[in-house]
Amino acid sequence: MSGKRVDKPGRKPWTTSKVIALGVLAMDAVATLAVLALCGLAILRQFEGALPYLTTLIGALQVVTGVVLGAYFSKSKAENTKGGIVYDTALGVSDSDTNDL
Repeated sequence: MSGKRVDKPGRKPWTTSKVIALGVLAMDAVATLAVLALCGLAILRQFEGALPYLTTLIGALQVVTGVVLGAYFSKSKAENTKGGIVYDTALGVSDSDTNDL
C-alpha cells in the first residue's frame, strides 16, 4: 500500500432533464395502473358510468408524457450536435459503427 487514494471510476450524475423524464414516465405508469384498477372496480361494482371519466385521465397523462419526452429528446438532439452537424458525424463515426455495439 502506497497510501494513495484510488478513485473508483464513478458513474456520471444524471442530468435534471433525465430525472424529470424518468419521473414523468414512472408517474404515468403508476397512475395508469391505478386508473385501470379503478376501472376494474367500477366494472365489478356495475358502475360503468364512471368509465369515460376514468379513461380520460389515462389520455391526459399520456399527453403530458408525450410533451415531456418530446422536449427531452429535442434537448438531447440539440446537445448532440456540434456546429450544426450531428456529433457522431463530427467525430467520424458512421451509423454502421454504432450498430455493431
